[in-house]
Amino acid sequence: MTENTDIDPDNYANWFALFYLCQRLGKKKNIRLNSTEFGDAMGVSQQTASRRIQNLEELNWIKRKIEGKTQIIDITELGTEIMLKMYRNLKLILENVLIAGEVSEGMGEGGYYVAIKEYYEQFEHKLGFEPYKGTLNLNLDAINNSLLREKLEDKKPVIIEGFKDENRNYGEVKCFICHVFPLKDKKNKIRAAILDIQRTHHGKNIIEILASPYLRDYYDLKDGDKLIIELS
Repeated sequence: MTENTDIDPDNYANWFALFYLCQRLGKKKNIRLNSTEFGDAMGVSQQTASRRIQNLEELNWIKRKIEGKTQIIDITELGTEIMLKMYRNLKLILENVLIAGEVSEGMGEGGYYVAIKEYYEQFEHKLGFEPYKGTLNLNLDAINNSLLREKLEDKKPVIIEGFKDENRNYGEVKCFICHVFPLKDKKNKIRAAILDIQRTHHGKNIIEILASPYLRDYYDLKDGDKLIIELS
């Protein structure tokens, strides 16, 4: 049998077929389906679906056993390797995608928290810069927001510890070190931090950036301007 691990245009249709089968597999040992069902799921005719399953078998990405009109399909070790290879390729692509947010008017909420002495001293000590007592709000569209959240899952945050005074409890703040720069001046990067404040009235698509200079003045930013976030 042919052992082909290439992810090239000739194998795109086969890869999508393998992807669908892996989705169907879940935590089961194998998949039971017929070519008509497979064709309906892939949006192709029964004949094309049957050929695609044969292709996967010839590539040694799957092995199958036929019982009447039903096929019992197992993903081979090579098939698993193909899925892992595609995962790594997609992961690398996503890691290299620039995340951009639009500057938006804030409510002064971030600045209020940053200026609190118990917070401010930790920001300065743990982030390695003396922060401006205010934050820059960035509005992320759905794609950029999803990309950022995905990347943050793999990052270890800097924890700003919570505290209590005579009036209330202040929760911990998670900070993610990053660099920011305007779209028009990619070489002018500044070390900054994304603040994950638990008590906030912002929507999930708004993030707050903490840096040493006042970013609006430093970059001459206006509402709607793009700022790039580069995670460390």
